[in-house]
Amino acid sequence: MERGLVRQEEVSQSLELYAVVSSNGRFQYISSNSLELLGYSSSELIGKYMKEFLHIEDLFLVESYFYNEHHLHPCSFRFFTKSGKYVWFEADLDFIRSKVKGVQQEIILKMRLLTKAATRLTDRKQNSLTKSNDKEFVSQDRILLEDLPTPVFISKKGKLCFVNQAFQDLLGAHSKEQLIGKHTFDFTDKGYHDVIKNREYRLYKGEKIGIIEETWHTLDGREINLEIMASLTKFKGDSAELVVMNDISSRRNFQKILQKSRERYQRLIDNSIDTIAVIHKDKWVFMNESGVKLFKAEDYPDMLGRNIYEYLHPGDHQTMRNSLKHILDGTSDVQLTKQSWLISKETTIYTEMVCIPTTYYGEKAVQVILRDISYRKKTEELMIRSEKLSIAGQLAAGIAHEIRNPLTSIKGFLQIMQPDISNHSQYFHIIFSELNRIEMILSELLMLAKPQETKFTKTDLVILLNDVAILLETQGNMNNVSILQEHSFPELQINCDENQLKQVFINLFKNAIDAMPKGGKVKVLTEKINHSVKIIVKDEGEGIPPEFLERIGEPFLTTKEKGNGLGLMITYKIIENHNGNMYVESEVGKGSIFTIILPCG
Repeated sequence: MERGLVRQEEVSQSLELYAVVSSNGRFQYISSNSLELLGYSSSELIGKYMKEFLHIEDLFLVESYFYNEHHLHPCSFRFFTKSGKYVWFEADLDFIRSKVKGVQQEIILKMRLLTKAATRLTDRKQNSLTKSNDKEFVSQDRILLEDLPTPVFISKKGKLCFVNQAFQDLLGAHSKEQLIGKHTFDFTDKGYHDVIKNREYRLYKGEKIGIIEETWHTLDGREINLEIMASLTKFKGDSAELVVMNDISSRRNFQKILQKSRERYQRLIDNSIDTIAVIHKDKWVFMNESGVKLFKAEDYPDMLGRNIYEYLHPGDHQTMRNSLKHILDGTSDVQLTKQSWLISKETTIYTEMVCIPTTYYGEKAVQVILRDISYRKKTEELMIRSEKLSIAGQLAAGIAHEIRNPLTSIKGFLQIMQPDISNHSQYFHIIFSELNRIEMILSELLMLAKPQETKFTKTDLVILLNDVAILLETQGNMNNVSILQEHSFPELQINCDENQLKQVFINLFKNAIDAMPKGGKVKVLTEKINHSVKIIVKDEGEGIPPEFLERIGEPFLTTKEKGNGLGLMITYKIIENHNGNMYVESEVGKGSIFTIILPCG
């Protein structure tokens, strides 16, 4: 009765202090009377951890009270004032929770300063705990430790004196008697014994020791990984270690799985026959062994930190800049390009590159996979040469057929003209027409057979199409054909060989005009789609029969009476050299649509 009367009387006369503490124990707010009660102003406490001001023997009790959210009893603890003394507080708490994602829980703390009589009473309670026998230790604090879901034990120099139920379950014991009296070394891995001794020594010297990870063994021999926190306390009047444990075995196993996954990934990168590298701010910051060999460097340091444009062919610089920009800006997830690298004056390698976004120390970067296609390119060149030899026979037969007819006409007309040239002047027109036809056939054959040097430059596609339209305007007027243009943009910049691309559109426009003997309209449309330009050439002509449409682009395949089929073959080749594509749609009697897609400059 006396104890209850004193507590009620003194608490009613106590002074109150209010505080708000974050979920990690940091003061967020404290009432202004902290200066009067503690000697600290609000600004001196806000932002500091509460545990910095608590008595070391009260730390565990306060943390348990906070994190287990029980409200059965007020929590009493000692707070270090600015004057260098501890004062007793009795606290109730409540919790502020938010449903907003990322907002931490806050704790409202109502602290009552105990007056001298209440302080003496609380001191007696603390002393009774430290001087009591084991039976007297069965108190509120012991019940609190027993009910904690976290494994906790108290030991003296490593010898277990008290264990809670969670610790018993952790080690797989049937009763506490299996554990009390045993040394922690009986359960810990031998490799940690020296570390534990050192931590114990520092703890008893009053030093703060941090969290450590240890490997323990359960009673059935199973290995577990634990996170250990320890502080000094009193047990039966003697100094003892109060140890809180956290089972991190699942986390450790997951980390091992991740580590194995990283190792497998690293082995894949290291042993890949393709070059895998990372580009950050136009510099190589990572490269696997295949990349070092590809660029004929002696070791990794020879490549790391070097500018990527040092080896890259000048003609590919702009394409590379565009690809990297699209990846870093997020406008494209994957980029596939081809480029050449000047390793030395004698050596040029050709690669196919895939770019994907990544990070490098938290900053945006580009991961690239380079595949050496030099051998493939040489093989393609050999195949082209072989194909040319194969086609040579077809060309010879075609040339003989195409040239024989005009030559026969010339020979016949000359024979007719021989007796009286003056009366047969009309035949001269036919002779010259046939000679022009021979010249046209031979010119196209020369263009097909002779390798053309490609020079890529920045070109405005709209201007190029206008030039071609003006060039063929006269021929169109003679055939009652008009060329109409519609452009989605006034300027469309592309990287191309201007002369070769002009040849493409001359062929397409001429074919469209020839396909409309009764006149009509040729529509030329352009539009920009993502990082490409689409050009559509549409006529209102006779159309292409299905059996010809499937084989379009083959040499000497033509629907024209005087055509030779080489124009479209050359057109397809030029578009391919520009990394573009051409598609043909046609319906007999309604016309044809040629669609060309080229990459932007």
